[in-house]
Amino acid sequence: MHVTQVPNASIEFVAIINSFNRRDLLQQAVTSLTAGLRAGHFPSAIVVFEAGSNDGSKEFLESWREQNPRDNLSVIRSTTDHGSFSEGVNSACAAALARFPQCQWLFFYETDNWLGSTEPLVHAISLLEAQRELAAVGFTVRRHDGTLCGYGTRFPSFTSFALGLNLSTLWNLDRPNGSIWQTTGDIRWRTCDVVFTSPLLIRRKAWEQTDGFDAKSFPFSDSDVDWAWRCAEWGWKMAVIESDAVVHDNLQQTSAWSANRVIEFHRSRLRLLKQHRGNRAVLLKPLLFLRHCAETILLAYRASSDRSAKEKLAKRRQMLRTVWTDYS
Repeated sequence: MHVTQVPNASIEFVAIINSFNRRDLLQQAVTSLTAGLRAGHFPSAIVVFEAGSNDGSKEFLESWREQNPRDNLSVIRSTTDHGSFSEGVNSACAAALARFPQCQWLFFYETDNWLGSTEPLVHAISLLEAQRELAAVGFTVRRHDGTLCGYGTRFPSFTSFALGLNLSTLWNLDRPNGSIWQTTGDIRWRTCDVVFTSPLLIRRKAWEQTDGFDAKSFPFSDSDVDWAWRCAEWGWKMAVIESDAVVHDNLQQTSAWSANRVIEFHRSRLRLLKQHRGNRAVLLKPLLFLRHCAETILLAYRASSDRSAKEKLAKRRQMLRTVWTDYS
């Protein structure tokens, strides 16, 4: 059977996926994404950054590419062992823009995402075309069981970081801010300081103007928050669209860097606050030390009967030692 390929020059929409050792999730993500793109009736492509998986992910991608050539799926392989998330996204975007010179929209889509229809994609493109001040558009997301997930946050403050995630969540210090919900056509949306990259449709102009993710400073955690903050400094805004057709759910399949997530988060968040709110962030270190002390005491009490508490306790002890050196 003859398969008609879409000319590269006509493709304006490219999905970007970062893949590392989550084959089952990857298969679900690619299956739903390609179904949505095919139904969208607009020229599109997919670029996957493969960070060195050894669980069959690479073989699955190659098989999909060969069996479904009209999906225009290509794979970019890491040149280093297990490249960081930010490096992968930057590399995939650079490859996409070089291969598809007319690309206007970069769709950041992760292996734990799932699309129920093409409607979110169509709405996101329409909103970006109508609202020229928007750098990117995300979506209200849910888990497969229907439970709502977080879609964004306000720019972090000294207070929220000092108190920690639990108290900040309890007191709504990180609750998304921005405009009230509004309607454009049949799209209900609002602005928000930071909309997470899971998934997120980005305007090419904004991506190029900000030089993408800062992979050196934020290889994993807070890469999206830093990018949103830099977009705001350039005068761009972020938006989120209300949707019940977008899923963000890892089905309890953690990523390879999850083991160091808490330390990586604290290291990146302190660096983020230094860069965007000034060097006064170093004055938080005594408060952070006291919080880690309290967390260590609580976890030590639970560790005798809770295995997960033992693992968390080891990380808190490490943070007690390294908080004074920016968690290095």
